[in-house]
Amino acid sequence: MTAAPLLAIDNLGKTFTRKLDAAGKIAVRVGLAKEPQAVRAVHDVSLQIAQGEVFGLVGESGCGKSTLGRMIAGIIAPSTGTMAYKGQLIDQLSPAERRQRRLKMQMIFQDPYSSLNPRMRVKDIIGEAAQVHGLVQGPLDAFVAAQMERAGLDPAFRRRYPHQFSGGQRQRIGIARALSVGPEFLICDEAVAALDVSIQAQIINLFMDLRDELGLTYLFISHDLGVVEHIADRVAIMYLGRIVEQAPVEEIFARAQHPYTQALLSEVPRLDARKRRFTAVKGELPSPLHPPSGCHFHPRCPLAMPRCSVERPALRQIAPGHTSACHLAGGDA
Repeated sequence: MTAAPLLAIDNLGKTFTRKLDAAGKIAVRVGLAKEPQAVRAVHDVSLQIAQGEVFGLVGESGCGKSTLGRMIAGIIAPSTGTMAYKGQLIDQLSPAERRQRRLKMQMIFQDPYSSLNPRMRVKDIIGEAAQVHGLVQGPLDAFVAAQMERAGLDPAFRRRYPHQFSGGQRQRIGIARALSVGPEFLICDEAVAALDVSIQAQIINLFMDLRDELGLTYLFISHDLGVVEHIADRVAIMYLGRIVEQAPVEEIFARAQHPYTQALLSEVPRLDARKRRFTAVKGELPSPLHPPSGCHFHPRCPLAMPRCSVERPALRQIAPGHTSACHLAGGDA
């Protein structure tokens, strides 16, 4: 990557600890209760995303990818690590600069219904943030109509409520709302997972058209490598809060190195494998409260060695632009 990245995150982590009320604190103090357990949802993640790139983040539900997306969007604060946007550390920005940065990075959520206020009309949902931040030039109706048209919606429906739209239309409302503040970076958190396959294709095509029209950059979070294959330039695979493999999307599909990535790829339906029986990754995702020692994936890995249960593999480069966290990657056994 020659140009400076639009977004660079370094050793980002997030730990959640349940807060105790006054009675709980007293119970802990006198020995009637234990200290609340901490959940480390994200471990030391480092990524760089270039201007205009679509970066895929893939993993099973509960692996921490949505938490990472919310930290990047500024919705929750990281516990450790740093983030830099256009070369500026976000922690060092003034409050006014931080607000501007948040406008430039918008998030589109998985459930297009629960992320919209059911008591607000569509024109208010789309236009409110832009109006508050002084971004509306001219009549609000004309501004909202332009955003709706850009997202593939009929402006004549701007006075309707969210429940009067289909799932795909509601997701387009969410996209129009995000676009209304002039973002440069969109974080799409399972943005097509709740939609029918045909509608998924329409929304993905819309994302690609908007990328060309507006020069947008995407972090596309998904549990489905088959969807990411059609939209991403590079992809990172996440397991139990850690990045275990990262490479250009063509490299991942041609030469995946990590056993977890290979297991995810085996689940992607292919026309040339109709007679194959598809099975899920064996075992269940371990609890982040009690993660396995060594390589977190070793209890489910068909290639696990004794070394894997005691020594955590480092994420290392095995080819230009391709990194993997596996003792077997690159033939190192």
